[in-house]
Amino acid sequence: MKNILLIICDQLSAQALSAYGNTDSRTPHLDALMARGTRFATAFSNCPLCMPSRASFWTGRYPHQTGVLSNGREFPVTPISSDVPTLGSIFFAAGYQTVHFGKCHDAGTLRGFDCAEIARVPVEATDPTLPVNYDTEQDRDATNKIITWLARDESRPFFAVADLNNPHDICNWIGRFEHDPIPPISDPLPALPTNLHRAEGEFERLPLPVQYLCCAHNRQAQIAEWDEHKIRHYLRAYLHYVSRADAEIGRILAALNARADAAETLIVFMADHGDSMGGRWMATKHCTFYEETVRVPLVFAGPGIAGSGRVAEGLVSLLDLFPTLCDYAGLPIPPGLGGASLLPQLRGEVVAPREYVAAEWHTEWGFTIEPGRMIRTPHHKYTHYLESNGEELYDLHSDPGELRNLATDPAHITVLETHRQILREHAARTGDGYFNLTWKAAPRWRSHTPGYRHHRGPTAPMEVSSR
Repeated sequence: MKNILLIICDQLSAQALSAYGNTDSRTPHLDALMARGTRFATAFSNCPLCMPSRASFWTGRYPHQTGVLSNGREFPVTPISSDVPTLGSIFFAAGYQTVHFGKCHDAGTLRGFDCAEIARVPVEATDPTLPVNYDTEQDRDATNKIITWLARDESRPFFAVADLNNPHDICNWIGRFEHDPIPPISDPLPALPTNLHRAEGEFERLPLPVQYLCCAHNRQAQIAEWDEHKIRHYLRAYLHYVSRADAEIGRILAALNARADAAETLIVFMADHGDSMGGRWMATKHCTFYEETVRVPLVFAGPGIAGSGRVAEGLVSLLDLFPTLCDYAGLPIPPGLGGASLLPQLRGEVVAPREYVAAEWHTEWGFTIEPGRMIRTPHHKYTHYLESNGEELYDLHSDPGELRNLATDPAHITVLETHRQILREHAARTGDGYFNLTWKAAPRWRSHTPGYRHHRGPTAPMEVSSR
């Protein structure tokens, strides 16, 4: 029986890391981990929202199968049935010590893990332009607790999870500096995203939930009046919170390396979803499926893994985590999972490329409801939203920044029809009643001049919450 240490970050885009090409990122501990393991180049979350994504990868099922479609509030979440196997329940039944430290937000899908109580440890913000909030303070607590746990001498194999919030502290940063000027700094600022601006006329061709994201999402509304200089500060802050997560990960890996069985432990690193990182003048994440919000890091390092910084190409999904870890540990893979084991690729074997991966959206809090689906193929991305039958199609080879929507371009009708058919077949195969769902958005939230920078006043969540 083999030890497993799973490290998760919240809201971490693959493109925020130097191993994935970011030249402004400073993550030495993650760089070192990736240099000795296998990194998947194109791994995708199944929902760009915390609770649906987490319920999905802890169970190996799509959000429409778990029934976890939101973060709660006006769209309550029902914990999953005890009949549904979870990663924790499978490994606990096999005799593993199953322990979890840090962020939960799981709708009952952490069943089988002994979850440590979440607390806050004061952390000093040494730079007034980079304040810390509960995200950073809870991460320090989770790190301290897993370090203490790893220091114990146990003969029984373990499956331990370090579940960090950061770089989620960027959400607090946006609220803090929505209107306030940022004090002068001497550090250089990251360059603006190359996909910050769409060409004239492109915005109006987007699906309505994407056009009016600012009316449904507080953080998007909060950046409406920013200028480009403040977007660069946003990127600096985001990468700072990424580096804070990396520092905690370094402490955790040092504690693991002090154990006699460190060399016998598989280390997995991933994120639940990403962050918009300013692309297309967007903040954090919501109902969109752009690469920044759904493409996540996924790395395996340890015994039996083809290492030395190897990069595994091809599409993979976070649904693959469940069957991969079962396969690695020699445990039976439960029926009904949506993913496939990545173990052959991790051993260096050549496998047939996957045709597509899929992601879903329903609502964040229920104030607006924007059912949508993504089909990501090797060369293209297709998204569909029920409202007004909105569609996007991007050629990711010629347009990696996803700025030119080809869904209405007659020259791409064959590619569009192919992806429409993939979505229909995927929905039928997985029992997804997507096309029978209902969207909800009051006319008020579809009324201002198109463009995020035209938003003024409250959002749907702000208005309802203030009543």
